[in-house]
Amino acid sequence: MVKSPSLRGKAFIFELKVSGNVDDLEKDAERAVCQIEEKGYEDELRLEGYKNIQCYGISFYRKDCEVAKKHEI
Repeated sequence: MVKSPSLRGKAFIFELKVSGNVDDLEKDAERAVCQIEEKGYEDELRLEGYKNIQCYGISFYRKDCEVAKKHEI
């Protein structure tokens, strides 16, 4: 987690995964976003008072990476 010193600022949650091969990058990035949701990582920040929270799942394979962003509903 990366938090702004001000509760009016942004907070970021990053979940990182290491992929077994380049073909799994997209799936693993989405899996990382699902983990953020399933484990309730945002809850801690919301309890602190943050309202602007952005969540990213990032997967790596060697020097390649894939980034997935949680979309707010």
